[in-house]
Amino acid sequence: MKNIFSISGALLFLFLSCQSRSVPSFQSDVDSIVRRVVPDRRIGICDLNLIERGGAKLVLRGESMFPAANTAVLNFFTKKGIDIIDSTVLIPDTVHLEKWWGLISLSVANMRSKPGHASEMVSQAIMGTPVRILKDEDGWFLIQTPDRYIGWTNKSAVQPMSYLEILNWRKANRLICRLSEGEIYADPQKKGVISDLVAGAIVIRNSENHGMTQVILPDGRVGYVPGLNWLNFNQWKDSVSLRSERMIVDGKQFLGFPYLWGGTSSKGMDCSGFVKTVCFLNGIILERDASQQIRHGVEVDLSRGFDNLKQGDLLFFGSKQPFRVNHVGIYIGNSELIHESGSVHINSLNKNRANFNSDLCSNIVGARRIIGALPEPGYWTIKMHQWY
Repeated sequence: MKNIFSISGALLFLFLSCQSRSVPSFQSDVDSIVRRVVPDRRIGICDLNLIERGGAKLVLRGESMFPAANTAVLNFFTKKGIDIIDSTVLIPDTVHLEKWWGLISLSVANMRSKPGHASEMVSQAIMGTPVRILKDEDGWFLIQTPDRYIGWTNKSAVQPMSYLEILNWRKANRLICRLSEGEIYADPQKKGVISDLVAGAIVIRNSENHGMTQVILPDGRVGYVPGLNWLNFNQWKDSVSLRSERMIVDGKQFLGFPYLWGGTSSKGMDCSGFVKTVCFLNGIILERDASQQIRHGVEVDLSRGFDNLKQGDLLFFGSKQPFRVNHVGIYIGNSELIHESGSVHINSLNKNRANFNSDLCSNIVGARRIIGALPEPGYWTIKMHQWY
């Protein structure tokens, strides 16, 4: 009997020792599971870390937007016969957040990589954009926009809402702005301004007053706008479609607008922000970055030059070895594309043209036809997007 206890103790000690020594390798397994569930960290948060508690118990800590990832990790250890305690925090952080929906209440909300004005701007969201509030930290909200992109913005830029309040907003008589930029006035006589505007802003229509429309902003402010260049949002989203001629018209209205890293509005755009804005004005929510946008639509064969391109196709640039996408533009026909690089302008792919750009031709890595593409994650029609 004494020998049995000795052997059992030795085996237990060996098991615990192996478990302790295996924490780094187990963390590698956890990371692999997370990468399968959340392959793109720009659109999902899942930080799961193993630590060891007394008695060789393993504890899973961190934060996650994906319960499926937690379940997959727990199942992995269960199959190995290893006890593990799940102490992760699920986000949205409903424990500390009373309301985890919201609307952007400023003309443009800058989204940053970290909660601080000195942090890199990664994207923007415009007035009336519905967002999920994921975290609250020192005057900043971590938000997720309808394209799934995640970033930090000032709390003053967001009007928090309950799920019922956001449902009521979806049912409201909304208007969408078609101007590249404009103002919301304090009174029908335009004697004061309460906010500026950018293309795609969404407000609630309240009443008409001598050719001026009274509108309600997401934070409850009341103002006035000229009725021209505003469309009934529900009628617009039900009828709008991505068409090449409209894409070109909308793209050209931004000619000369300045480049802004992380910009997705008429205050300033980067290359993918320009493409994303044009698509939004034509009823499509496209993913944020060029390296994401190239995943959607149908590939256009460029092996014999540019003859297969059609107006509205997206052209992507970067490097082929290793494959990397860092620029995008819209093909507008006749060997020309419109893109944001320093400013929104038009270049030619024909070396005999005055506006020929040799760097573009030498760095092209692909083309995609998104007009007529079927909706999928990363390419949604606004009509079908549940947040609208």
